[in-house]
Amino acid sequence: MKLLSLLLLGYVCLITQISVIPELSPDGYRPNLIVLVTGLALFWLRDARVMLCALLAGLVCEAFDSAIPGTGVFLLTTLVWLAYRVQIHFQLRSLFSRFVLLACLSFLFDSLFQVLNRMEAGAELFSELSIIVQQSAGNGLATAVLGLLILIGLKLIPVDLRTPPAASAGYSSQYSR
Repeated sequence: MKLLSLLLLGYVCLITQISVIPELSPDGYRPNLIVLVTGLALFWLRDARVMLCALLAGLVCEAFDSAIPGTGVFLLTTLVWLAYRVQIHFQLRSLFSRFVLLACLSFLFDSLFQVLNRMEAGAELFSELSIIVQQSAGNGLATAVLGLLILIGLKLIPVDLRTPPAASAGYSSQYSR
């Protein structure tokens, strides 16, 4: 059920990313809602299904940015796998650590995606590198702030995405035989 909910959320975010975000972005910085949904999948699923979300999100990023085939899928699955390992190893559960992880994930994906897809430019790439880093930092920060607002909103709304309601309805003692 969580995977279906995330896929529907991803579809809504894709439509919003294409239609609304370019109109509302101040100074050209815009959140990457596709990476945001992938980051939320990383926080909610906590298993290998997050790699499926990363694969689908990478395909979407490639398709709508007219990128070199394979760059979005490779980058996003690699970065999500690395973030997944960091999250599991360090047991990241606080809002601040999730904010930092989402900002790093978004910044690294955006900057590396732009660099890899502009490699044909050659020498012009190095002159544009400071612009790419600045744009990616703004996009990463915007994505992380929006993700933080969503996570705070979910903390305030009494909805638990981790356990189904039927599982918490009954009582089962661990110590009874």
